[in-house]
Amino acid sequence: MKILHIITSLELGGAEKLLLDLIPAQKKQGMEVELLVLDTKNEKFLEEYKKRGVKIYTLKANDKFSLRNPFEISKIVKENKIDIVHAHLVHAQIWTSIVKYLNKKVVYITTEHSTHNRRREKWVYKILDKFIYSSYDKVIAISEATARELMKWVGLNIKKIEIIPNGVSLRAFMGKPKERKGNNLIMVSRFHSSKDHLTVVRAMEKLPKNYTLTFVGEGETQEAVKREVLMLNLNDRVQFLGYSNSIPALLKRSDIAIQSSNFEGFGLSALEAMAAGTPIVASDVEGLANVVGDSGLLFKLGDVNDLVKKIMSLEDQKYYFEKSKAGIKNSLIYSIEGTAKKYINIYKEELK
Repeated sequence: MKILHIITSLELGGAEKLLLDLIPAQKKQGMEVELLVLDTKNEKFLEEYKKRGVKIYTLKANDKFSLRNPFEISKIVKENKIDIVHAHLVHAQIWTSIVKYLNKKVVYITTEHSTHNRRREKWVYKILDKFIYSSYDKVIAISEATARELMKWVGLNIKKIEIIPNGVSLRAFMGKPKERKGNNLIMVSRFHSSKDHLTVVRAMEKLPKNYTLTFVGEGETQEAVKREVLMLNLNDRVQFLGYSNSIPALLKRSDIAIQSSNFEGFGLSALEAMAAGTPIVASDVEGLANVVGDSGLLFKLGDVNDLVKKIMSLEDQKYYFEKSKAGIKNSLIYSIEGTAKKYINIYKEELK
């Protein structure tokens, strides 16, 4: 079986991180798997993919908006005798839905990675999205919340949708239950409207001055967050690390991980923190809350005082150790090998 994953870009995000582990895991299970990237201009993971032996296709336009994309994708699919085309993120989903009408002899799958996006704020996009999702043989949702919101939006037939939770490379992240050694907070997340970095910054103002915070990631809202740090005079306590390919080590060195999101399909960064044994404090939103559950701590979205309270509760060493241990235990059910196997089973069913 030959699989081609198609993704909009390789910027810092959950879908991009998932495929970085998913593709090698599928290859280890006997599949021939390759990747096509529509736009590599702001890529963060390209070298990591190459190091893991992933063959990558790019398009001549190297532009996610190019009208030539479906024709180039179709050519690649035909010339390389692809059996399964698996699209991720909106622009890849749009162009791949057109490719199906150019090349009907292939199975087309897409994964929905979020409970919300900007298109769902305007009814006119509902018509477009109904066409897009109806074009696929199977739609995978990364959580029950993601599936429910998608069905509400486009009225997708329940028989066409499957739920497969994301997975993480436990070997890379797995830590041991640990005792708290300091007051170092970390948030690994792109700077995007879906994330709520500002609440975390405002919580820092209320926390004791021996607390420090490291933001790992880049994105469009970073400058606004930096301005808030300056206004609150937190420069010496808040660090902007930018992109890093050393996330496992950073999580293991940190005392508490924060995942503050306005909405979230799953919460891969939270899962990585739990696997590392670093207690997670996350916003209580669907998708993310389902992954964290009682293994971590949940705070009310945008509630600075509640976030501070949850962080301070982890100063109790016994409670801290319990959450560290619970997070590791919870992460074990989300192995990337298990996720890869579930996807492969779907591919095989659709090829029958």
